[in-house]
Amino acid sequence: MKERLMSLFIGAVMVLAVLGWAMMSMVPQGDAPEFEIPTIMTEALTTEEVVYVLQKTGRVLIEYFYTPNCTECADELEMLEMFATQFDGFVVLEEVEGNLTRFDMIGMGGNIVNLENEEIDFDRLVEIFCDNAIAMPPECLL
Repeated sequence: MKERLMSLFIGAVMVLAVLGWAMMSMVPQGDAPEFEIPTIMTEALTTEEVVYVLQKTGRVLIEYFYTPNCTECADELEMLEMFATQFDGFVVLEEVEGNLTRFDMIGMGGNIVNLENEEIDFDRLVEIFCDNAIAMPPECLL
């Protein structure tokens, strides 16, 4: 008698699980918004745009925020823009002039690499990029 009740209980759970799954699949999930985000952005991205860049496109995000009186920023910006142009389709450069400074690379799984206190040249930037990219250009596969 116990075995029969237990088997009926398990059967009922399985049937209800199938019905629940079927009902959940009929509910519209709502489409995530699509954004047109160029390789080089000169304004801050919204949270939704950051999520879109990292999750939907698989690109790496480089955040470079600098103050107007920054003297070495012109050279860094030139290097970063050259990097972003070379790796077009794999990276988004967010360069914003404002009151705060930040230099981060955000890659797979939201991994954030702070680059502010590092001596960065083009080759080091490529190395860090390749370590954090989901979608990799041929330069990372060599």
